[in-house]
Amino acid sequence: MKPQQARFIGEPCRKNFIPRSAIKANRDEITDLALFVREYVKNDREDWELAAEGDAVKLPAGLHGYVFVVGALFQADDRPQEDGTAVFTGDGMMYRLGFERDRAILKTRIAKTPCYYADLALTPASDRALWQPETAFSKKYSLWSYFAAFRNGGPSRFSFLLGGRNQLNTAFLRVGDRLIVTIDAGRPYEIDPDSLELIAPIGSTDRWIGILPIVSQLISSVFRSYPFDVYINSAHPVVDFTQTDKTAEPEVGIFTTNYSTGYNGLYRKPINWIFDQLNRFLKSGVNANEQFGRFTDLIYYRFPSEGSKSDDEVDLYNDRSGKSQEPRFKRWRLVLADGPQKGQPAIVEQSLHQIAITERFIILADIAFKMEFSQIFSPFFLGFLKKYFFRQLWALGAGLRAKFLRDILPLPQGILYVVKREDLDSSPYFVCGDKSADEQEENQPPSPLPAKQIILPYEISHFAADYSNPDGKITLHVGHPNGWDVTQWITKYDLSVPGKPCFRSDLEGIQVGTTDLGALAKYVIDGDNGEIETMQVLRDTEATWSPSIYTHSELCRDDINNSETQVKNIYWITWGFSWELVPQQIYDAYKSREYRAIPIENLPNRDKPLTLLRIDTKTMSIADAFQFPSGYFASSPQFVPSSEPLNGNDPSTHGFIVCTVLSDDPNNETKACDEFWVFHADSFQKPIYRLSAPPDRKPLNLALTLHTTWMKDIRSDRQRERYADRSVRQHLRRKSVRKDYESRLEKANSIVFELFNDIVYDYFVEQIEELKATELLQQKDYKINPLSSVQDIISNPVSPE
Repeated sequence: MKPQQARFIGEPCRKNFIPRSAIKANRDEITDLALFVREYVKNDREDWELAAEGDAVKLPAGLHGYVFVVGALFQADDRPQEDGTAVFTGDGMMYRLGFERDRAILKTRIAKTPCYYADLALTPASDRALWQPETAFSKKYSLWSYFAAFRNGGPSRFSFLLGGRNQLNTAFLRVGDRLIVTIDAGRPYEIDPDSLELIAPIGSTDRWIGILPIVSQLISSVFRSYPFDVYINSAHPVVDFTQTDKTAEPEVGIFTTNYSTGYNGLYRKPINWIFDQLNRFLKSGVNANEQFGRFTDLIYYRFPSEGSKSDDEVDLYNDRSGKSQEPRFKRWRLVLADGPQKGQPAIVEQSLHQIAITERFIILADIAFKMEFSQIFSPFFLGFLKKYFFRQLWALGAGLRAKFLRDILPLPQGILYVVKREDLDSSPYFVCGDKSADEQEENQPPSPLPAKQIILPYEISHFAADYSNPDGKITLHVGHPNGWDVTQWITKYDLSVPGKPCFRSDLEGIQVGTTDLGALAKYVIDGDNGEIETMQVLRDTEATWSPSIYTHSELCRDDINNSETQVKNIYWITWGFSWELVPQQIYDAYKSREYRAIPIENLPNRDKPLTLLRIDTKTMSIADAFQFPSGYFASSPQFVPSSEPLNGNDPSTHGFIVCTVLSDDPNNETKACDEFWVFHADSFQKPIYRLSAPPDRKPLNLALTLHTTWMKDIRSDRQRERYADRSVRQHLRRKSVRKDYESRLEKANSIVFELFNDIVYDYFVEQIEELKATELLQQKDYKINPLSSVQDIISNPVSPE
């Protein structure tokens, strides 16, 4: 049956397809807010009507545990976005929705890395005005702070003097009873799932390689320090619990990447050819760093069990005893396994945003999500356009934007790199910063790890993989976002397409919409020879526009007590189609592109709604669908397994789907009215539960959230033993932040020393909430519980963990 767009009785129709709430978010950090619940049921006319609300509602039986959601804080009412900023640029806001004692409890915290506090200390009074010092520190050193301040550029936030922001705003990974939060352009961090405080990064800075090492070295040489180097990795690392010891506390590890595309702006090929020649010339002394980028490394990080040695201890032990112990952080460098380029480095063209792990293979996907250098550095070269005089010269800004930030289209195909897990044992790993390595070994790059390159016919947004590999076959479930560049966003210089419905210039910053029909596909690939054996593609002119984010029930790799090996049902949210999000520049870029599913002149004139889909992966058909009303923006679906007995039900549908839904107040579209919605996973026709702020509180204003995870417990005995004591959390942060930055600050000037001594170190260790930190930084005496000075740290190195 063809799905119909949902209608909720008693709610006025929204006039816009995309709510303005999508480009605003509240920065308040909330502690244990009990949400107001409304239950809606479907009536005989196929409309949804209110059945009960408030205390009269009982949440469905089996709904339990904690859903974690993360998104970027793009702008707030008191903090407008900078010109030219994309909606996914901003501090990560972590939302935890807990189902406790038949209540839905919300807690939120900003992901506060060391660079977050450096940014707060240098933040100007208004993001749209000329830079003016606001904090006591920036007023004290106003000239230095002007040049050191962080500025938004495309999907990043960057400082010429200090480096890049690690905003941790993209995804989570549950690793047993541990939790990490991630971003593409920064190291992942472990967090305490109860307090939502950051604990420590995954690997210290000396274990990671920056995106352009030679640039970092040059800046550090000129300005004597460069503390916040930019490390690119996969926002979706993976874990496999099937190969851990189930009789004892497992030493679980995660796989991720550390890579660089090199320069990826205009004239990329000739510029990178020159860089490649320089790399070859300098190779004898690169110390595992490709000076101009263009390397792809697979990373394995092992969490320590109680009493195990840290990497520092392993290095020292190996050096003194001559015996060998395995480190916690290992890397391999990917090279092409076959073809005319066999043995040559595997170079990422766009982004290794996601990887997957199966019984025999690790799959890395080069996804249509790229960071362009022109975007990153645009605020430093085009920042003068913010001045009042230049803001009146619209044509000048439009011309510079069209020339300097013109769209570089994603690749029309998807690229996969497949690594055999058995090759990890036969290929020696490498450890950056290994104190036990002799000088000759340090100057060598990591050992090559063969990776088979496989080309899919369409570009990739996200994908899932079955765990089992019968007869060496890999089964992938892929979203194909044809004609859609998610790294481009609406700017104030954009124009509507002539003759098309109204373009929304008031949504400045939101990513542009698609210009073609997307698809959902299932592939069976021979993992040994790389051949695509079968391909099933699902296109639906009502439901598969802009496939974005998916969820499914957990498999055996995700949970030590799970035995499922296949994705039988997968839930996708597709973001629909609307001319509100298609500016003329994007339309022109895609109108003559090959590989189109629908000719651009045949694009629909009416909106195609956002849709929650359940795909039966055996038949590759739509098993269920829910079309959201116009004006509601849904994202971040998360499967929550039911705690009720199975009683013969399919585990892949025995549970719930929780997602965020953004909307505007129907009486005032400048105000948000956001919610969490809960669906029954086995049928979207069953009652829907909508969770909002209580009537006596201002409505929720969530970020445009991205990825999610779920945990059954956040206060288990082992979790409480590890992190319940706040002093223990502070001790772990103190050790990690000292280890990260002591060597990077050895030659720093006195201003940088003071920034770290008086603000960064202490504020990070304390994890001070933003409101309090902002108030403190206005005061003349903004120091708190000072730690040992950086000079003392350097003269008395950190003892082994």
